[in-house]
Amino acid sequence: MQSRFLFVLFIMLSLTALAQSPVDIENVTDAQVEQFLKEAEERGLTEQEIEAAARLNGYSAQEIAMIRERIERLKSGENTLNKETVSDGKREQLGEVAKRTDLQVDDKTEVGKKTEIYGRSIFRNQNLTFEPNLRLPTPPNYTLGPDDELMIDITGYAFQHYDVKVSPEGTIQLESLSPFQVSGLTIEQAKVKIKDRLKLLFGGLRNNSLGLDVTLGDVRSIQVNILGEIEKPGTYTLSAFSTPLNALYLSGGPTVNGSFRTIKVLRQNQLVQEVDLYQLLNSGQYTNLLLKDGDVIFVPVAERKVELEGEVKRAMIYELKAEESLADAIQYAGNFSEQAYTNSVKITRYTGKEKKLVTLGEEQFDDFLLKNGDHIFIGAVLDRVENQVEVLGAVFRPGTYALEEELKTVGDLIKIAEGLKEDAFKTRVILRRENDHLDTEIITLNLMNSTDWEIPLKREDILIIKSYSELREVRSVEIKGAIVEPGEYEFQENMSVNDLIFMAGGLADGAEKGNIEIARRVKEGDLSSKNVEIIPFDTSDDLISMELTLRPFDQVYVREIANYEEQQIVKIVGQVKYPGEYVIQNRGETIADLVSRAGGLLKGAYVEGAKFYKEEKLVALDLKNVLSSANKIGNLVLQEGDSLFIPKKMDYVFVKGQVLNPTIVAYDPAFEFKDYIAQAGGYTDSAYVRKAYVRYANGLTDRTRSFLGIKDRPETARGMEIVVPTRTKYRWTAAERIAVSSAMVSIATIMVTIVRIL
Repeated sequence: MQSRFLFVLFIMLSLTALAQSPVDIENVTDAQVEQFLKEAEERGLTEQEIEAAARLNGYSAQEIAMIRERIERLKSGENTLNKETVSDGKREQLGEVAKRTDLQVDDKTEVGKKTEIYGRSIFRNQNLTFEPNLRLPTPPNYTLGPDDELMIDITGYAFQHYDVKVSPEGTIQLESLSPFQVSGLTIEQAKVKIKDRLKLLFGGLRNNSLGLDVTLGDVRSIQVNILGEIEKPGTYTLSAFSTPLNALYLSGGPTVNGSFRTIKVLRQNQLVQEVDLYQLLNSGQYTNLLLKDGDVIFVPVAERKVELEGEVKRAMIYELKAEESLADAIQYAGNFSEQAYTNSVKITRYTGKEKKLVTLGEEQFDDFLLKNGDHIFIGAVLDRVENQVEVLGAVFRPGTYALEEELKTVGDLIKIAEGLKEDAFKTRVILRRENDHLDTEIITLNLMNSTDWEIPLKREDILIIKSYSELREVRSVEIKGAIVEPGEYEFQENMSVNDLIFMAGGLADGAEKGNIEIARRVKEGDLSSKNVEIIPFDTSDDLISMELTLRPFDQVYVREIANYEEQQIVKIVGQVKYPGEYVIQNRGETIADLVSRAGGLLKGAYVEGAKFYKEEKLVALDLKNVLSSANKIGNLVLQEGDSLFIPKKMDYVFVKGQVLNPTIVAYDPAFEFKDYIAQAGGYTDSAYVRKAYVRYANGLTDRTRSFLGIKDRPETARGMEIVVPTRTKYRWTAAERIAVSSAMVSIATIMVTIVRIL
């Protein structure tokens, strides 16, 4: 302590020597102190020498005492920032506060059984919390209380930080100073009081050479009672930053009978605020009253609720105050919709005995006071236009137009629609109009008469003008046969047969140009005449031959040249000299002809196993018989896509189905049917022996035959398949067995009875 005091006095003297006048000790920085401490140690000056020199240089005893005070703080290390003890500035909530629980809300009310109450939705919105923000500056109206934490900072040539908590008695204590009261004060009021106390320790606070900052640290919690028409009444622990809105949200908001307009906040049995939630809902404004420990929030029963239905933007149930009118209710509902009929609003009111209907005009809305339970209905305007006329059909701009000074007659309507189209059917025009009884009537006009253009129009008139094309069947012509793009084409005036052939892409290859027919409708009522007229026609490749003008609905048929057809391909593969694809030469070419064109069979060809396919399906065929005599049945005429496969000799036999060992057995000319079955291990218990059959390699099949118990099995051949099918045994169900047994017993009983009678 003594050495540090000497050092600081030495600093003062050094600075005084340079400035030629006493230096204000409060302006000496810590960095300067550290710089001259080393110099004082090196010179070895005593305390008495430095203090005497300070007096000689004009320093008073009070200033020397201030130096001693500063040295004391430097000695304890309080002039540097201690990161372990100084708060990071983040405000936290002390203790646990209440959390909102999900509500099962029933919207049924006494006014409208399923109508939403205006304002209740905000208390069910999961995206809203209304939790107080602890990161905002301390509200100016926040008053301190027990458990609040204060962060006090002294800044300037010296630094000091205090974290203090308000005691249950509402006091705080700093250093060795006596406790003093801060509970009930705002932050600014507490700052003034704290500064007055710290002036005893920090002289720089007296002349403002040191700065003082007081902020609220961690926030205490408070308890608030929420009563009345509330979803979850009770006592809630809240943040001291909470407002009545926070408390209402946590408790689920008012019930269906609760008031949204006159929610009372009571403090020590005195009304401190009346909350009107409509102020928040309609303008976003809200009086931000901070709750205090022990406050009571009371939600009374709503005294006046009305229901708005129909053409308003928010059809809901609304709560009104005593002085509010129908106009206020409509304003709360977001005003009228675009289709609202405002000249007459219907109000259904309960009189205590029965219902009463009140009808109001728009000029009465401001003065008419509603009663509890009133039902207001706003209707929509009529779904019609008061001055609309319409023109349809053969005009350039069909549509609806306003009936006004410039548009009064049929001629005016046609003129404003840019006039008639060229194909308009003028001799008969329909004017459709509603008469006095709203029945639709037809007025027939002839636009060839100038007087019909001057017929006056009425509201909702519709003028219908048809075109010539609309009054006749759609006209077309059709071309078929040997043509590139056959089909139906739109009829055009002066279209000839050659024109139609040209439009259809021209004649196809193989077309018979000298054998074209036109089939034409006959429009004569004579029953003895022909129904259709057939007209022959010749053309040429250049389509410049004779011309024949077509009529609507004519059909043109272009025949093909006799015996003309595109190349058709068949295929032969396997054991022939020249396998491959062949084009059918004539309409009568057969299988035998195909084998001959392929050079005949090779040595080793198994002709009995030849397979013939038509449309990719196997056709059972005995090629050996076909080739032995071309006139025999089976020598089929070839068609596009046919194929013939002639294999090599097949030295095996397949045994399949219900045998013990389905297998492939080497062909043995000495084997009979039963020998191959034996090679497969014999029949299984499920074998249908009588139905066993064979499938030969060429697709032919043969079955087992029996006569008087003697079975005649099919002959064996190379490549064949022996198939033994499964025998399905019918098994009676339990119900069938019982039924048959009962029937037998009944029959036996009847027989016994008959015998006894006889």
